[in-house]
Amino acid sequence: MNRKKRLISTVILMYTLFSSLFAGTQEEIQQQIFTLVDSGCVLLNDEDGKRVISYNAEKLLIPASIIKILTSYIAIDILGKDFRFKTEFYTDKDNNLAIKGWGDPYLISEEIEIIAARLKQTGLHRIKRIFLDHSSFTPDITIPGVSRTSNPYDAINGALIVNFNTINIKKDAKGKIFSGEPETPLTPLAMRRGGVIPPGTTQRINLTDNKDDCLQYAGELFSVFLKNAGITIENEAFSQIQVTGSWNLLYTHQNTRDMATVIKGLLKYSNNFIANQIFLSIGAERGGYPANLDKSKMFFEQYIKTKMSIPSQELVMYEGSGISRSNKVTGNVMVQIMEKFRGYEELLSPKNGIPVKSGTLTGVNNYAGYIKTNRGLRPFVIMLNQEKSTRDRIMSLLDEYCKK
Repeated sequence: MNRKKRLISTVILMYTLFSSLFAGTQEEIQQQIFTLVDSGCVLLNDEDGKRVISYNAEKLLIPASIIKILTSYIAIDILGKDFRFKTEFYTDKDNNLAIKGWGDPYLISEEIEIIAARLKQTGLHRIKRIFLDHSSFTPDITIPGVSRTSNPYDAINGALIVNFNTINIKKDAKGKIFSGEPETPLTPLAMRRGGVIPPGTTQRINLTDNKDDCLQYAGELFSVFLKNAGITIENEAFSQIQVTGSWNLLYTHQNTRDMATVIKGLLKYSNNFIANQIFLSIGAERGGYPANLDKSKMFFEQYIKTKMSIPSQELVMYEGSGISRSNKVTGNVMVQIMEKFRGYEELLSPKNGIPVKSGTLTGVNNYAGYIKTNRGLRPFVIMLNQEKSTRDRIMSLLDEYCKK
């Protein structure tokens, strides 16, 4: 009997020592995490939403691209996972064709080829001239944080945009210009814009510096694909119009990608143009077209305050991609957003097995995602507004913490 008692006492002592070591190990991991943060925050919730790690949770910080998770969540809630962006096609008595854009961010070469084939199926064989209608967005929308550069992430937003407002150009060593992608034909505008890139290079440039080129490229790309589908175009010139009652709706194209697919691509490639096309479209769908920045900002502010119960002083949002340094959010709010996004974690891309979205600007290195355990998902947020990026090490330590 005494031997049994001693055995039980030994087991209890070993369990106590092990539990103490376990707790100490987690505490040590936390302290190690905190030493890696000069200016920022780290938060981790457990599978039930209870906070287990919290450091600088109330500090307002620049979210950069992790704010795309909020844009994505609101898009799914307001427009739905099955929502599809549309483009409309009209004809008139003179057999002209009008193309009206509604902000489809994935109006790309492969999609335009599908559209051309379907227009041919409607019985369209000959067009006198193509007209372009981009009136569903107000002109000259300027997204805060977007610069007028040739970088693809600075491409401007609009109602009728093709290939993300960019052209992929290849120039061989002899200076001959080719399309940089097999699915996209080389158009006259692409030839002209490609003249500036060095020989022996491939470069994706945007059309930001001349907004007229944006519509011109849309017209040229549609023209090529329509002709490839066997539709004759008599006059190659393009004109801008606003469709009126004198036009007859011929075909409404719903993009082959639903909202869930669009968001998965958005979060994977962190495309600022797509994020703000969605941001602008949400505001217009609820506040009325034409889309503009004020409508979207107003709607997002109201939604965040009323439907998410987030105080306005803890989340400031000027646009939907995170490119603006004026966007600010606390860790408390960001982890709350991650709680809301539970169930959509498959839309995030894995990094070392962890579904995560990164956010990066100069001096900003953030992560937001989920660590998987046997009991479920643990949402975490790492926001570092500091010169040195330690986010990868911190995420690794959070993963280690969750495995203890």
